[in-house]
Amino acid sequence: MDLNTITSELKKVINGKDDALEKIFICFMADGHIIMEDVPGTGKTTLAKAFSKTLGLEAHRLQFTADVMPSDITGYQTYNLEKRENELVLGPVFGCNIFLADEINRASSKSQAALLEAMEERQSTLSGNTVKVEDPFMVIGTMNPYVSPLFGISALPQSQLDRFMLAIRLGYPSREDSIKMMQSRDRIDPLSLVTSVTNKAEILSTREEVKKVHVDNDIYDYVWRLADASRHHVKVETGFSPRTELSLVKLAKTNAFFAGRDYVVPEDIQRFFKDAIIHKITLKDDDNLQIISDKREEVVDDILKSTKAPDLIR
Repeated sequence: MDLNTITSELKKVINGKDDALEKIFICFMADGHIIMEDVPGTGKTTLAKAFSKTLGLEAHRLQFTADVMPSDITGYQTYNLEKRENELVLGPVFGCNIFLADEINRASSKSQAALLEAMEERQSTLSGNTVKVEDPFMVIGTMNPYVSPLFGISALPQSQLDRFMLAIRLGYPSREDSIKMMQSRDRIDPLSLVTSVTNKAEILSTREEVKKVHVDNDIYDYVWRLADASRHHVKVETGFSPRTELSLVKLAKTNAFFAGRDYVVPEDIQRFFKDAIIHKITLKDDDNLQIISDKREEVVDDILKSTKAPDLIR
């Protein structure tokens, strides 16, 4: 499986966002979920569709709105009159490898929480029945950065955000990329040009190979020191969790693998550090409810710069 081949297919749809495309793919291969916070119309939903098509996987999409109920996501139990027995009606979170939770922060906290078990334990409990989601499985959540109850948009709870391995923004395209986008959509839908370049079996096999990547004890210590620095930073109320420490190691191993190495270096951690923790720390006296903000980025950069990376000899 080649990273360049994957991103080349995605670039048929999204121009000028190579780093973000690579990070989304590496997050998926690290068995993580991703939250994309951006204003409407920047290509979040289109990217999710292109991503599933490139990987040859099944994707389901649910538009989150204020009236979405937990049963709309996971399903419900009903009584079948013909069979005279109870049966489960599975929701869209099942039977797919990529679940696109579109505008997730427009739904109520109760509905958002319906995803927690599926994201963490890869299963969901319906009327006492445990149902597994597909393997591989990834939630791509998109959200509007402008939190306002007046418009039916609320902040995601910290327990939900902590289950997203990365938080990224695509941002607006450059002048050149905007022109390319308009030209490419003049006569044809770019999604129709995207082809599958891998499959479920190869993805699962590659994940097993990623597990063999070596992590030096100094790298583990580096991750802990970063976590400890986040918990004691003067501007931070709550640092990032042990779950995030594990996520950073997974991301680093996956990044090393696709860089052609069988060992992790500090740069593997550093590449994903901001995107992995910016939505998982809470700041003191921060009235900005966006999960990605200049204030948060400054704190994250300070944590990374103030924590010495190990000198590994290879």
